[in-house]
Amino acid sequence: QEFRSTIMNRQETYIALSKQEMNYPESLKETDHLKDSNDADELWHTLIDPYKGKVIYVDIWGTWCGPCKKEMQLVAPIKDEMQNKDVIFMYFASNSPEATWKNCIKEFRLTGPNIVHYNLPQKQQQMLEQKFSIHSFPTYILIDKDGNITDMEAPSPSRKAELINRCNELLTK
Repeated sequence: QEFRSTIMNRQETYIALSKQEMNYPESLKETDHLKDSNDADELWHTLIDPYKGKVIYVDIWGTWCGPCKKEMQLVAPIKDEMQNKDVIFMYFASNSPEATWKNCIKEFRLTGPNIVHYNLPQKQQQMLEQKFSIHSFPTYILIDKDGNITDMEAPSPSRKAELINRCNELLTK
């Protein structure tokens, strides 16, 4: 009975979230034009090139991933601390239905001018995951201002001080 009550409460929360307006909807990036992409390197550059000159913190996650969502709860103060710096928080949702994806973004208030979200077509998401040999979620990657990957195992949001320090280091290079 207690378990059922917990599930029902969670369901009500997500129904309410689905009816809310998205704050800063520009954070959600359109991906339909990428569905014919067959080259992982070309796809990767299409996604990161608009942010050259900025440090990019990549989070590869899934709506079905408990540890991913636990870490996402910790991002808001990091995002706020970095908002006047050239740092972009870039999220790639893996195997995540669109409605659930949007609800998670609303739940953790992960939108803003320094945040971009991609829910790529499954084939293109798999291409990126294969390109970077991603087998666990969440995965965090740091990219320098020139578009080079500097950390394939970047600090997670739960390692806030380390993550902020690493971003600041990359900003000064």
